[in-house]
Amino acid sequence: MASLHTRPDIPFLAEDGERQTSLIFTVFVMAALCGTFQNVVFNVIKTVYYSHYRENRKMFLKTAYQITNMTVNLGLGAYGIYHFFFSLPVMDAVPITERISGFPEFAIFGAIQVGYNAWALPIGYYFMDEPMSMLGHHIAVLCVGSISCFGSFGFRYHAPFFFGVIEISSVPLSIMNFCKNNQELADGRFPKLFPKIRVVFVVTFLTVRVLMWTPLIKDVLYSSALLGWTCDTNACRIGVGSFWCSVMFLTLLQFYWAFLIIKAVAQISIKTTSKNKTE
Repeated sequence: MASLHTRPDIPFLAEDGERQTSLIFTVFVMAALCGTFQNVVFNVIKTVYYSHYRENRKMFLKTAYQITNMTVNLGLGAYGIYHFFFSLPVMDAVPITERISGFPEFAIFGAIQVGYNAWALPIGYYFMDEPMSMLGHHIAVLCVGSISCFGSFGFRYHAPFFFGVIEISSVPLSIMNFCKNNQELADGRFPKLFPKIRVVFVVTFLTVRVLMWTPLIKDVLYSSALLGWTCDTNACRIGVGSFWCSVMFLTLLQFYWAFLIIKAVAQISIKTTSKNKTE
């Protein structure tokens, strides 16, 4: 572990200006693409339902935001699943130092996430009325994504999972949110969609964000804590410390959301059971 501190502890790509420039370019392009895609979707919806535009402008904007999120999450999820299951070596075969500072080819995951959340944070705050937990999520992902993308110690071995695979659970969530915000349309054209997609969401969320997340995040938290303990400069301590705190916050947030999901499922089950008994 101490050997890692002999490496430069600001940009891991300091010796590779072309790669660093490419990643910075990816961040800006991703943010611009998200904004452009949302604007295109919004204008399509506005054109199709122009007669209802005045009274439904905010709903149209929210729908465009949800469709953009779903598209990005689907792409990231598929990309992460491919690398996680087909190109990533098993964790036991990779030394801890390599898991911390190796795999520069996966820096692209951090760049995409930074660009995506740099777009989502202001949109969510100013236009979508997102709760503080979600805004905190955006900020924490910006922190860990930036370190993963540009830091010497980017923990990039885990990037395909934490920046890719887990996003697949957000796809059914986006569809659920669309159904909630457009209940009349969803109930009229797709009456069976919401209950089915809710089951898919519960299963995928608990699978990837709890069952799969927990053993992998233990390695990240342990490795970053060990690395922070051996830091010999304040820059290293601040960088690794902010990474560890952001990862812990995101982990607690997943568990909190999982608790709310299980609680909601239990309440639905109780209501269904009571209804069946009365009948």
